[in-house]
Amino acid sequence: MRATKLMRRESSKRQRGLTVIGMLLLIVVLGFMALIAMKVIPMYIQYFTIKSTIESIRKEPQLAQMGLAEIQTAIQKRFDIGYVDKITAKDLKLRNDRSGRVLDLVYEDDQPLFYGLHVVLKVNEAIPLTP
Repeated sequence: MRATKLMRRESSKRQRGLTVIGMLLLIVVLGFMALIAMKVIPMYIQYFTIKSTIESIRKEPQLAQMGLAEIQTAIQKRFDIGYVDKITAKDLKLRNDRSGRVLDLVYEDDQPLFYGLHVVLKVNEAIPLTP
């Protein structure tokens, strides 16, 4: 009885924590996650910048009177201010639909991770310009 109590006390006094191999494995996993985050987050930031630019154009009161060239110029100015470099306003297609004008946002963003492994963001959206 007394021996088991002593063994329990001694086992609870043992050191606990990470070994060197466990620490290195943790560092490798965290480094890989940080690498992916550094490549993926800017892609999504640029995507949301494009979306917010299009939303700001949709809210303009004189949009109904604007032609294709004027809409593209307004979008391109906002792309230049927002540092959007993966797509230009000329890449956006404007078409007429039953409900009004529709802007087709189609592009692909490709970021290399390492050794031929890439992260790809594909966007294919139809955004109505009429509120």
